[in-house]
Amino acid sequence: MSLPGRKSSTAEEGKEHQTAARCHSARSSSHALCVPPVTLPPYETNVPEPTTRPDFMKYWVPISLDERTAQKLLWISQGGAKVARTSDAVCPYPNRPERYEHSPQVLCKESLLGHRGYWEVDYDGWVVIGLVCESAPRKGRDGPCGLGENNGSCYQVWHNGENADIQMPLSSTMGVYVDQPAGIVKFLAVLGEGAEREVRLIHKFKVNIQDKVYPGFWVGTNSLCLLRKKQQ
Repeated sequence: MSLPGRKSSTAEEGKEHQTAARCHSARSSSHALCVPPVTLPPYETNVPEPTTRPDFMKYWVPISLDERTAQKLLWISQGGAKVARTSDAVCPYPNRPERYEHSPQVLCKESLLGHRGYWEVDYDGWVVIGLVCESAPRKGRDGPCGLGENNGSCYQVWHNGENADIQMPLSSTMGVYVDQPAGIVKFLAVLGEGAEREVRLIHKFKVNIQDKVYPGFWVGTNSLCLLRKKQQ
């Protein structure tokens, strides 16, 4: 599946904050701290990078959407597991400094610093799945806020305002792997069902991550993201 391109930004403010992978589902085709606390394996150096889904699952991090960051076109449900945008209806969220002002994005509550982490996301429609550093801009006046439009986030593949079209297998589930101390981010297509599920590498980033990173999502009209549970 080809991932469509975006216009790159020429603004310099707010860079070094995001990396991401842009997805368009084919419907017609049949950082030592996590909040809330999550038990993660101690960070070990000089270990092989994971390549199989069982390898990645060793670093599973349960994540949940942070309603306080959700732009007002986004609707959070299922206990913070689902974000959807069905129309231009505005959700009556209160104004908050951490909330995205214009870009239809939301972050998770959990951050990574000093650890490896892995999670999976089901998606439908036009979405962007990526990472956002804690210092990334969220208001229009602060510079480019979209996932991948600055170099504090990962996506499509997008990083630091630059993008590249890639080919990927047809899948409605994406896996994201982060090795924060090593600056490694991998986006993976999750294929198959049940015990036969496997992953295929879409793209690997090598970036300098010195800040906490948060899972982040941009959601287009009539689209959604659903965070998977480990046992799924």
